[in-house]
Amino acid sequence: MERRPPMGTRTGYRLVKVGELLVGLAEEVLAPLGVRSKHVHVMETLLAYDGLSQQDVSRLLGIDPNVLVGVIDELEAHGFAERRRNPEDRRRHLIHVTAAGRKTVDKSRTMLTEAEDAFFASLGEDEIAVLRAATDKLLAAHRPGWVPETC
Repeated sequence: MERRPPMGTRTGYRLVKVGELLVGLAEEVLAPLGVRSKHVHVMETLLAYDGLSQQDVSRLLGIDPNVLVGVIDELEAHGFAERRRNPEDRRRHLIHVTAAGRKTVDKSRTMLTEAEDAFFASLGEDEIAVLRAATDKLLAAHRPGWVPETC
């Protein structure tokens, strides 16, 4: 008899398990670059909104400020990001991605796209579109500030 986890019938549990698989896949794919998914997540955000404060990144990504400090410290240690004084408020710093960080993000985009394409290969394009729409709806309903995908 094949056994399943008792929670296996719950949609939330299934989403968590898919998320765990995707995070594990991302970590495996990114390891040769010397980064983890959390690093790429922060760098992608910094590239999209150049020169954010740590507080802005924390709010935007929903990452605890204390955790984010460690992530940014790691990015700085690898030469992927740097803190610069805010010219409008010298007491604060803005975080910027370095040239090395940009190069790493560019490589990670290709690697993650290939890995995700392989992961979702068992779904058709219509199923992927439904999945994206459903997750957008859930995130918009439960995560303040979430902006649904428009493309």
